[in-house]
Amino acid sequence: MFIWLKNSLNDPSSTKPFVWSLFHWRPKEGDIPTINQQDLLEQGIPRNQLTSFINIHYKRCFCFWLFYISCSQFTVLFAPKISDTPYPIRIIDFFFYDGPPFTTLFNLFYCYIYAGVLFFSMNYIYEVLIISSAHLLLYIYSSPNSLLHTILNKNQLNSLKLWLISFLFYTNPIFNQPYLSKNPRELWSIRWHQLFHEFFIEIGYKPTCYIFSFASIKLQKLFGTLAAFAISGILHEYILYSSNRYFTLEQMTYFLFNAIFMVIWESLWKEIKNSIFMTFFILLSLPWFIEPYIRCGHYNAFMHFISRKT
Repeated sequence: MFIWLKNSLNDPSSTKPFVWSLFHWRPKEGDIPTINQQDLLEQGIPRNQLTSFINIHYKRCFCFWLFYISCSQFTVLFAPKISDTPYPIRIIDFFFYDGPPFTTLFNLFYCYIYAGVLFFSMNYIYEVLIISSAHLLLYIYSSPNSLLHTILNKNQLNSLKLWLISFLFYTNPIFNQPYLSKNPRELWSIRWHQLFHEFFIEIGYKPTCYIFSFASIKLQKLFGTLAAFAISGILHEYILYSSNRYFTLEQMTYFLFNAIFMVIWESLWKEIKNSIFMTFFILLSLPWFIEPYIRCGHYNAFMHFISRKT
């Protein structure tokens, strides 16, 4: 909404209705070219192409759902006991004060599976949205005398068609194989949960760069990156507190740590691109993010939700 309002103020004449901005945060090829829009409205998407598209996404949805159910039940059944001491403090204690081991192999594995639950659940929900939208578009094409055609006028119906086509065929998936990331920027800017990426840039990065416009470009990017990740940290702190009444700065510090790590990588190791190293880094840092949820028993499993309600 904030981004749409900003665009409306900057260029009111070319701003489309707000509904157009939903799910249109990462277009594959930009907006549908104006020259192609009329062709799409007149010719539409061939029924066999749309049917094949729906079938493929039903299979994807089922796979994501199956992995989600399996991993989520694992997190409930095999939840480890987590220390009340924050993860980064345990690391410092281990390396500098000869403290006990800061984690175990099983805890690392468990946190990786927990992150997989988040990944599969969001993908599963996103696939449901894609399938629903595809069925709606198929319904519009196959039922020219439906109630929908009666309620909406021609311009509204055309706008709905283009929005559905834009969402289904011109928008990248919400995740882009994050496990193949070769550096921090690729992980956070291209592959990981991109739904809020533009929001963090518009609300955090760009305003901060503007505030520090008197400084060098490097400093602007440094503080802009910190601000974008800080917005993400605040959002996750809010999610944890609103769902469990559990307040911890571990979420904030985790994202700020990733921001600092990204800045250092860009400054010193920009040419290094290694998916194995990134996987190792993610695995070791994940407990910092996941452990607060484990402490307060926040699981993403159906049976857990049912047991909590009963």
